[in-house]
Amino acid sequence: MPTSGAPRGAAGRAPRGGRTSPSRARRSRAAPPGRRPPLQAAHRRRATLTARAAVLAVALASVALALALPFKVWVAQRGQISDLRAQTRAAQQRITQLHAEQQRWQDPDYVRQQARQRLHYVMPGETAYVVLDDRNAKRAHARLRAQVQTQLTGPWYSRLWQSVQVAGTATTSRS
Repeated sequence: MPTSGAPRGAAGRAPRGGRTSPSRARRSRAAPPGRRPPLQAAHRRRATLTARAAVLAVALASVALALALPFKVWVAQRGQISDLRAQTRAAQQRITQLHAEQQRWQDPDYVRQQARQRLHYVMPGETAYVVLDDRNAKRAHARLRAQVQTQLTGPWYSRLWQSVQVAGTATTSRS
């Protein structure tokens, strides 16, 4: 590019036309003083918008806090209602079972059957037999032996004294 004293345009080229006025050549590229206030106004608008947003956020937070406790109470009450409904259903089922049992007890045959099973009653002329189950005696002896084994702990003299105490209470088994 030639370095002549001709005025140059915005892109560094010489202007096309014949308008070469001295006022234009002297003008600097700095922005005129009228352009700064719009930037300050935009800055003020942003600051105002931020303050408004903060006020809005505080308002929304206070509304959320004001609604939080009633919502919590509402949820708890809904849970209690569902629990009470489940209890009501269980009670209704129990009532139905009890009504059915009451109807069974109205039947004389059922009463006779329960008297035989629970009370070992017999009809006149019948002979009642009670069978002692040997398995129950073996289970009781095994439980007693387990108790004795758990009781016999400590030093030898303590175990000796415990065995003397247990000897009088133990039953013998028939094997």
